[in-house]
Amino acid sequence: MTALVPLMLATLFLRQSPANQNSPSPPAAYPIGQGVTAPVLVHETKPNYTAEAMRARIQGVVALECVVMPDGSVGAVRVRRSLDQTFGLDDEAVKSLKQWRFRPGMKDGAPVPVLVMIEMTYSLGSRRDDSIPGATVPGASILPSSGAPAPLAWPDAFGDPGDIRPSSAFFQDVLHQPTFDLSFSQPSTWSKVDSSAGITLYADDASGTRAVTISSHPAQFSLTEPVSQSVLDSFTGAATQPGGFLTTPRIIKAGQVARSGGLWLWFEMAATSGAWNPPPALADRLGSGYGGIHVWSFATTAAGQSISVFCTVVHRAGLPDAEQSEQIRRAGLEFSEILRRIWIQPK
Repeated sequence: MTALVPLMLATLFLRQSPANQNSPSPPAAYPIGQGVTAPVLVHETKPNYTAEAMRARIQGVVALECVVMPDGSVGAVRVRRSLDQTFGLDDEAVKSLKQWRFRPGMKDGAPVPVLVMIEMTYSLGSRRDDSIPGATVPGASILPSSGAPAPLAWPDAFGDPGDIRPSSAFFQDVLHQPTFDLSFSQPSTWSKVDSSAGITLYADDASGTRAVTISSHPAQFSLTEPVSQSVLDSFTGAATQPGGFLTTPRIIKAGQVARSGGLWLWFEMAATSGAWNPPPALADRLGSGYGGIHVWSFATTAAGQSISVFCTVVHRAGLPDAEQSEQIRRAGLEFSEILRRIWIQPK
Protein backbone atom coordinates (compact mmCIF):
# COMPACT_ATOMS: atom_id res chain seq x y z
CA MET A 1 0.00 0.00 0.00
CA THR A 2 1.24 3.48 -0.79
CA ALA A 3 1.35 5.98 2.06
CA LEU A 4 1.94 9.71 2.17
CA VAL A 5 5.21 10.37 3.94
CA PRO A 6 5.95 13.87 5.20
CA LEU A 7 9.66 14.62 5.36
CA MET A 8 10.99 17.41 7.56
CA LEU A 9 14.31 19.05 6.80
CA ALA A 10 15.79 21.23 9.54
CA THR A 11 18.59 23.70 8.87
CA LEU A 12 20.30 25.94 11.41
CA PHE A 13 21.27 29.45 10.34
CA LEU A 14 22.40 32.74 11.80
CA ARG A 15 19.76 35.44 11.87
CA GLN A 16 20.29 37.44 8.70
CA SER A 17 17.45 39.89 8.15
CA PRO A 18 15.72 42.70 10.02
CA ALA A 19 13.09 41.78 12.58
CA ASN A 20 9.43 41.72 11.62
CA GLN A 21 8.06 45.06 12.74
CA ASN A 22 4.66 43.57 13.55
CA SER A 23 5.81 41.03 16.13
CA PRO A 24 7.83 41.35 19.34
CA SER A 25 11.57 40.79 19.18
CA PRO A 26 13.11 37.89 21.07
CA PRO A 27 15.17 38.69 24.16
CA ALA A 28 18.67 40.08 23.66
CA ALA A 29 20.95 37.42 22.20
CA TYR A 30 24.27 37.22 20.44
CA PRO A 31 24.57 36.54 16.70
CA ILE A 32 26.96 33.78 15.64
CA GLY A 33 30.44 35.03 14.82
CA GLN A 34 32.84 37.58 16.26
CA GLY A 35 33.85 35.17 19.00
CA VAL A 36 30.40 33.60 19.48
CA THR A 37 30.19 29.92 18.53
CA ALA A 38 27.11 28.32 16.99
CA PRO A 39 24.87 26.12 19.16
CA VAL A 40 25.01 22.41 18.27
CA LEU A 41 21.81 20.36 18.07
CA VAL A 42 21.88 17.35 20.43
CA HIS A 43 18.20 16.41 20.75
CA GLU A 44 15.43 16.88 18.24
CA THR A 45 11.68 16.24 18.45
CA LYS A 46 9.93 15.62 15.14
CA PRO A 47 7.04 17.98 14.32
CA ASN A 48 3.56 16.66 13.73
CA TYR A 49 2.28 16.83 10.15
CA THR A 50 -1.41 17.38 10.81
CA ALA A 51 -3.94 15.24 8.99
CA GLU A 52 -5.77 18.33 7.76
CA ALA A 53 -2.58 19.76 6.24
CA MET A 54 -1.83 16.42 4.58
CA ARG A 55 -5.31 16.21 3.09
CA ALA A 56 -4.87 19.75 1.79
CA ARG A 57 -1.43 18.72 0.48
CA ILE A 58 0.26 21.71 2.04
CA GLN A 59 4.01 21.62 1.53
CA GLY A 60 6.77 24.17 2.01
CA VAL A 61 9.00 25.90 4.53
CA VAL A 62 8.33 27.34 7.97
CA ALA A 63 11.13 29.73 8.95
CA LEU A 64 11.49 30.15 12.71
CA GLU A 65 13.66 32.52 14.71
CA CYS A 66 14.60 31.46 18.22
CA VAL A 67 17.02 32.07 21.06
CA VAL A 68 19.11 29.13 22.23
CA MET A 69 19.59 29.75 25.94
CA PRO A 70 22.79 29.22 27.96
CA ASP A 71 21.41 25.94 29.33
CA GLY A 72 20.81 24.64 25.79
CA SER A 73 17.03 24.99 25.90
CA VAL A 74 15.04 26.98 23.35
CA GLY A 75 13.71 30.29 24.61
CA ALA A 76 11.59 32.72 22.64
CA VAL A 77 10.39 31.46 19.24
CA ARG A 78 8.61 33.35 16.52
CA VAL A 79 7.57 32.53 12.97
CA ARG A 80 9.58 34.56 10.50
CA ARG A 81 7.97 33.03 7.40
CA SER A 82 4.62 31.26 7.69
CA LEU A 83 3.62 28.13 5.80
CA ASP A 84 0.21 27.29 7.24
CA GLN A 85 -1.84 29.09 9.89
CA THR A 86 -5.08 27.26 9.06
CA PHE A 87 -4.24 23.58 9.55
CA GLY A 88 -1.62 23.91 12.25
CA LEU A 89 1.78 23.40 10.60
CA ASP A 90 3.17 26.71 11.91
CA ASP A 91 2.05 25.84 15.44
CA GLU A 92 3.40 22.29 15.23
CA ALA A 93 6.78 23.58 14.07
CA VAL A 94 6.94 25.97 17.04
CA LYS A 95 5.91 23.21 19.49
CA SER A 96 8.58 20.92 18.09
CA LEU A 97 11.34 23.53 18.20
CA LYS A 98 10.57 24.35 21.85
CA GLN A 99 11.49 20.75 22.71
CA TRP A 100 14.86 20.79 20.94
CA ARG A 101 18.04 20.85 22.99
CA PHE A 102 21.47 22.18 22.05
CA ARG A 103 24.98 22.45 23.29
CA PRO A 104 24.87 26.20 23.90
CA GLY A 105 26.82 28.78 21.97
CA MET A 106 29.88 30.09 23.75
CA LYS A 107 31.52 33.49 24.12
CA ASP A 108 34.76 34.03 26.03
CA GLY A 109 34.50 30.51 27.40
CA ALA A 110 31.00 30.91 28.84
CA PRO A 111 27.58 29.86 27.48
CA VAL A 112 25.47 32.74 26.18
CA PRO A 113 22.05 33.16 24.54
CA VAL A 114 22.45 32.92 20.75
CA LEU A 115 19.99 33.98 18.07
CA VAL A 116 19.48 31.43 15.29
CA MET A 117 17.06 30.68 12.48
CA ILE A 118 15.58 27.22 11.89
CA GLU A 119 13.95 26.13 8.64
CA MET A 120 11.46 23.26 8.77
CA THR A 121 10.45 22.02 5.33
CA TYR A 122 7.32 19.86 5.04
CA SER A 123 6.94 17.78 1.89
CA LEU A 124 4.74 14.87 0.86
CA GLY A 125 6.34 11.87 -0.77
CA SER A 126 5.38 8.22 -1.06
CA ARG A 127 6.89 4.97 0.11
CA ARG A 128 6.01 1.31 0.40
CA ASP A 129 4.98 0.37 3.95
CA ASP A 130 2.82 -2.77 4.22
CA SER A 131 3.17 -3.08 7.98
CA ILE A 132 1.61 0.28 8.79
CA PRO A 133 -1.07 1.05 6.20
CA GLY A 134 -1.58 4.75 5.76
CA ALA A 135 1.27 5.53 8.13
CA THR A 136 2.67 9.05 8.30
CA VAL A 137 6.31 9.28 9.22
CA PRO A 138 7.62 12.75 10.03
CA GLY A 139 11.39 12.57 9.80
CA ALA A 140 14.49 14.70 9.81
CA SER A 141 16.90 14.72 6.92
CA ILE A 142 19.93 15.81 8.91
CA LEU A 143 23.42 14.94 7.79
CA PRO A 144 24.60 12.05 10.02
CA SER A 145 27.68 12.83 12.04
CA SER A 146 29.28 10.40 14.46
CA GLY A 147 32.21 11.30 16.65
CA ALA A 148 33.56 14.67 17.73
CA PRO A 149 33.12 17.51 15.22
CA ALA A 150 36.09 18.33 13.05
CA PRO A 151 37.72 21.71 13.85
CA LEU A 152 36.17 24.93 12.53
CA ALA A 153 38.66 26.96 10.52
CA TRP A 154 38.99 28.90 7.28
CA PRO A 155 41.50 27.76 4.65
CA ASP A 156 45.06 28.83 5.44
CA ALA A 157 45.29 31.29 2.54
CA PHE A 158 42.11 33.07 3.62
CA GLY A 159 43.85 34.54 6.64
CA ASP A 160 42.44 35.72 9.93
CA PRO A 161 39.58 38.24 9.46
CA GLY A 162 41.23 40.59 11.92
CA ASP A 163 44.38 40.69 9.80
CA ILE A 164 42.70 41.32 6.46
CA ARG A 165 42.64 44.88 5.19
CA PRO A 166 39.23 45.44 3.53
CA SER A 167 39.27 46.43 -0.12
CA SER A 168 38.44 50.07 -0.76
CA ALA A 169 35.48 49.47 -3.08
CA PHE A 170 32.95 46.67 -3.42
CA PHE A 171 29.80 46.54 -5.53
CA GLN A 172 26.76 44.88 -3.92
CA ASP A 173 24.46 42.60 -5.89
CA VAL A 174 21.88 39.84 -5.37
CA LEU A 175 21.46 36.43 -6.98
CA HIS A 176 17.72 35.70 -7.01
CA GLN A 177 16.72 32.03 -6.93
CA PRO A 178 13.24 30.51 -6.53
CA THR A 179 13.73 29.56 -2.86
CA PHE A 180 16.39 32.00 -1.66
CA ASP A 181 18.18 35.27 -2.34
CA LEU A 182 21.97 35.37 -2.10
CA SER A 183 23.50 38.78 -1.48
CA PHE A 184 27.14 39.16 -2.43
CA SER A 185 29.74 41.84 -3.04
CA GLN A 186 32.44 41.94 -5.68
CA PRO A 187 35.59 44.05 -5.90
CA SER A 188 35.01 47.08 -8.09
CA THR A 189 37.78 45.98 -10.47
CA TRP A 190 36.22 42.54 -11.12
CA SER A 191 33.75 41.62 -13.88
CA LYS A 192 30.56 39.57 -13.59
CA VAL A 193 28.99 37.10 -16.02
CA ASP A 194 25.49 35.69 -15.49
CA SER A 195 24.42 32.25 -16.67
CA SER A 196 21.47 29.92 -16.19
CA ALA A 197 23.47 28.08 -13.51
CA GLY A 198 24.38 31.14 -11.44
CA ILE A 199 27.05 33.82 -11.62
CA THR A 200 30.80 34.05 -12.13
CA LEU A 201 32.96 36.90 -10.88
CA TYR A 202 36.46 37.16 -12.32
CA ALA A 203 39.57 39.30 -12.70
CA ASP A 204 42.70 38.94 -14.84
CA ASP A 205 46.26 40.09 -14.37
CA ALA A 206 49.73 39.13 -15.61
CA SER A 207 49.87 36.06 -13.37
CA GLY A 208 46.53 34.57 -14.45
CA THR A 209 42.81 34.63 -13.66
CA ARG A 210 40.91 34.62 -10.37
CA ALA A 211 37.25 33.64 -10.42
CA VAL A 212 34.37 33.00 -8.02
CA THR A 213 31.46 30.92 -9.34
CA ILE A 214 28.22 30.67 -7.34
CA SER A 215 25.58 28.08 -8.23
CA SER A 216 22.93 25.88 -6.59
CA HIS A 217 21.05 22.63 -7.03
CA PRO A 218 18.56 20.61 -4.95
CA ALA A 219 20.12 19.40 -1.70
CA GLN A 220 20.19 15.74 -0.67
CA PHE A 221 21.02 16.64 2.94
CA SER A 222 20.94 19.55 5.38
CA LEU A 223 23.97 20.95 7.16
CA THR A 224 22.68 21.67 10.64
CA GLU A 225 25.80 21.39 12.78
CA PRO A 226 29.56 20.91 12.43
CA VAL A 227 30.28 17.47 11.00
CA SER A 228 32.69 14.83 12.26
CA GLN A 229 35.99 14.07 10.58
CA SER A 230 34.55 10.85 9.14
CA VAL A 231 31.72 12.74 7.42
CA LEU A 232 34.17 15.36 6.18
CA ASP A 233 36.36 12.57 4.78
CA SER A 234 33.36 11.12 2.90
CA PHE A 235 32.76 14.48 1.24
CA THR A 236 36.45 14.72 0.42
CA GLY A 237 36.25 11.36 -1.34
CA ALA A 238 33.24 12.52 -3.35
CA ALA A 239 35.10 15.66 -4.41
CA THR A 240 37.75 13.54 -6.13
CA GLN A 241 35.28 11.63 -8.29
CA PRO A 242 35.36 12.20 -12.08
CA GLY A 243 32.86 14.60 -13.59
CA GLY A 244 33.22 17.35 -11.03
CA PHE A 245 34.67 20.84 -11.24
CA LEU A 246 38.16 19.30 -11.47
CA THR A 247 38.55 16.11 -13.47
CA THR A 248 41.67 14.80 -11.68
CA PRO A 249 42.05 16.89 -8.52
CA ARG A 250 44.72 16.64 -5.88
CA ILE A 251 43.12 17.28 -2.48
CA ILE A 252 45.28 19.54 -0.34
CA LYS A 253 43.07 20.11 2.67
CA ALA A 254 39.43 20.02 3.81
CA GLY A 255 37.55 21.71 6.61
CA GLN A 256 34.44 23.51 7.78
CA VAL A 257 33.62 26.93 9.13
CA ALA A 258 30.53 28.55 10.66
CA ARG A 259 29.64 31.92 9.19
CA SER A 260 26.74 34.22 8.47
CA GLY A 261 25.46 32.05 5.61
CA GLY A 262 25.37 28.90 7.73
CA LEU A 263 27.96 26.15 7.92
CA TRP A 264 30.39 25.95 5.00
CA LEU A 265 32.21 22.74 4.14
CA TRP A 266 35.32 23.49 2.09
CA PHE A 267 37.94 21.64 0.08
CA GLU A 268 41.23 22.98 -1.22
CA MET A 269 42.33 21.30 -4.46
CA ALA A 270 44.84 21.66 -7.28
CA ALA A 271 45.16 20.25 -10.78
CA THR A 272 47.26 20.58 -13.89
CA SER A 273 46.28 22.50 -16.99
CA GLY A 274 43.32 21.01 -18.84
CA ALA A 275 42.18 18.89 -15.86
CA TRP A 276 39.10 20.95 -15.04
CA ASN A 277 35.63 21.78 -16.31
CA PRO A 278 35.48 25.59 -16.29
CA PRO A 279 32.11 27.27 -15.75
CA PRO A 280 30.45 28.30 -19.01
CA ALA A 281 31.16 31.96 -18.28
CA LEU A 282 34.92 31.27 -18.36
CA ALA A 283 35.18 28.38 -20.81
CA ASP A 284 35.63 30.66 -23.83
CA ARG A 285 38.18 32.83 -22.05
CA LEU A 286 40.51 30.13 -20.77
CA GLY A 287 42.16 28.51 -23.74
CA SER A 288 45.85 28.07 -24.33
CA GLY A 289 48.41 29.97 -22.32
CA TYR A 290 47.29 28.71 -18.92
CA GLY A 291 49.08 26.31 -16.60
CA GLY A 292 47.82 24.77 -13.35
CA ILE A 293 44.74 25.58 -11.30
CA HIS A 294 44.12 26.01 -7.57
CA VAL A 295 40.55 25.78 -6.21
CA TRP A 296 38.74 26.25 -2.91
CA SER A 297 35.30 24.66 -3.14
CA PHE A 298 32.72 25.78 -0.54
CA ALA A 299 29.28 24.19 0.02
CA THR A 300 26.35 24.97 2.30
CA THR A 301 22.59 24.33 2.33
CA ALA A 302 19.58 26.63 2.57
CA ALA A 303 15.92 26.46 1.56
CA GLY A 304 16.29 22.90 0.29
CA GLN A 305 19.20 23.84 -1.98
CA SER A 306 22.89 23.01 -1.94
CA ILE A 307 24.82 26.20 -2.66
CA SER A 308 28.33 25.93 -4.10
CA VAL A 309 31.00 28.62 -4.29
CA PHE A 310 34.13 27.79 -6.31
CA CYS A 311 37.07 30.12 -5.74
CA THR A 312 39.51 29.50 -8.56
CA VAL A 313 43.05 30.61 -9.38
CA VAL A 314 44.28 29.76 -12.89
CA HIS A 315 48.04 30.25 -13.38
CA ARG A 316 49.55 31.54 -16.58
CA ALA A 317 51.68 28.92 -18.33
CA GLY A 318 55.30 29.06 -17.25
CA LEU A 319 54.65 31.05 -14.06
CA PRO A 320 57.47 30.28 -11.58
CA ASP A 321 56.55 28.38 -8.42
CA ALA A 322 57.29 31.38 -6.19
CA GLU A 323 54.96 33.59 -8.23
CA GLN A 324 52.27 30.89 -8.20
CA SER A 325 52.46 30.81 -4.40
CA GLU A 326 52.18 34.60 -4.22
CA GLN A 327 49.22 34.55 -6.63
CA ILE A 328 47.47 31.98 -4.41
CA ARG A 329 48.18 34.03 -1.27
CA ARG A 330 46.79 37.25 -2.75
CA ALA A 331 43.78 35.49 -4.28
CA GLY A 332 43.00 33.83 -0.95
CA LEU A 333 42.66 37.21 0.74
CA GLU A 334 40.38 38.47 -2.05
CA PHE A 335 38.26 35.32 -1.90
CA SER A 336 38.04 35.66 1.88
CA GLU A 337 36.51 39.12 1.58
CA ILE A 338 33.99 37.89 -0.99
CA LEU A 339 33.01 34.78 1.02
CA ARG A 340 32.59 36.71 4.27
CA ARG A 341 30.22 39.12 2.52
CA ILE A 342 27.85 36.40 1.24
CA TRP A 343 24.45 36.51 2.90
CA ILE A 344 21.84 33.82 2.16
CA GLN A 345 18.20 34.62 2.88
CA PRO A 346 15.56 31.88 2.36
CA LYS A 347 12.31 33.17 0.87
